[in-house]
Amino acid sequence: MQDGAGRPLAAPQRIPAGGVKDGQGQGNSVAPPQQVQPGAAVAGGGKPRKKVLIIAGAAVAVLVVVVGVIVAVAMNSSDNSPAAQVKTAITTYTSALSTGDLDKLRGITCGSQHDFYQNISADQFAGVYKTSKEQKSIPVIKSVDAVQVTGDKAIAQATVYTSDPAKTSARTFDLEHSADGWKVCDPPAQH
Repeated sequence: MQDGAGRPLAAPQRIPAGGVKDGQGQGNSVAPPQQVQPGAAVAGGGKPRKKVLIIAGAAVAVLVVVVGVIVAVAMNSSDNSPAAQVKTAITTYTSALSTGDLDKLRGITCGSQHDFYQNISADQFAGVYKTSKEQKSIPVIKSVDAVQVTGDKAIAQATVYTSDPAKTSARTFDLEHSADGWKVCDPPAQH
């Protein structure tokens, strides 16, 4: 064999199985070169690749959990503005009307409405509720369209219906803020 310039190449030497011996007879162990076959297992039985896949899978799972927690926190950190509180009070009020929950109506109202619910007996209220239910005169909130808060008072414009969701009307709710939160009151008297 010759190199690119035409000079003869030295013949490759074989390394004995026991390694190379130095001049003093001491053995210098040199392992013979090994060839890795495609698809052959890496030392340790191919476990490093499995470990990488397990670690990657765990990282993805942790990422999914973290994103889920962030989304859940974002969704649960609801708007706590006065307008949102007014909307919640109106929803609580109309829900109590719809279910006939006298205790809740006593807690969510103010003014003459509160006096009415406070002074009516449970039996009398049951009769009033039954009649209102039969006449389908209990309002259902379709949407709260506008809220105007001025200090401890608020006015909310809502779209409501009674028996037919296609037949809506506008309704104004007057509210007052107390130590217990927003309460639904009668509208002020017109002069």
